Amino acid sequence: MSTRNFLEKLLDGVGVEWRALEDVASFRRGSFPQPYGNSEWYDGEESMPFVQVVDVSDGGFSLKENTKQRISKLAQVKSVFVEKGTVIVTLQGTIGRVAVTQYDCYIDRTLAIFTNYIQSINKKYFAYQLKKKFDIEKENARGSTLKTITKEEFSKFEIPIPCPENPKKSLEIQAEIVRILDTFTELTAELTARKKQYEYYRELLLNFTKPQEEEK
Repeated sequence: MSTRNFLEKLLDGVGVEWRALEDVASFRRGSFPQPYGNSEWYDGEESMPFVQVVDVSDGGFSLKENTKQRISKLAQVKSVFVEKGTVIVTLQGTIGRVAVTQYDCYIDRTLAIFTNYIQSINKKYFAYQLKKKFDIEKENARGSTLKTITKEEFSKFEIPIPCPENPKKSLEIQAEIVRILDTFTELTAELTARKKQYEYYRELLLNFTKPQEEEK
């Protein structure tokens, strides 16, 4: 069972209200001075991690340990700073990659940044639902490919909020769902790793070299 289907099962029997992203949190795009090729925008003293689409892991809701580029002190005033623990999502290229930033960084304009939350919500639960919604949209896209999406378009995406009339209970349910999904994800990753390990040793044990025929 996929994480997406598992998430749907966890919400079975729970009273939910579907709300548009714009009614759950405020968000904005990142930014970066142009042109990208200007060497003054990169590295140097007091440079910081600069997050682009390529720096967001395709799974695990995290950034890669080291970003491909670091933004210079000069360019930082022309970009958007986010603190550790901020939810971001890619909107161009490989869209729908979601991360909860694990370090302070600056964000490129190809990503959206979720800032103030209009209602109480568990950020990891929000990230799971955001990822699920983008996966659905990509399936329904023309030619099964969704290469870009506007801020206005995805602001209308709806996600389920459990027990919205009781914020305390809602957060408790969200936290429990996150705990279960994290465990499920870890087990899935472990099984995948074990499967690869098994296949490696199977090939090692069964890959006998055919002896050369004796010369006649």
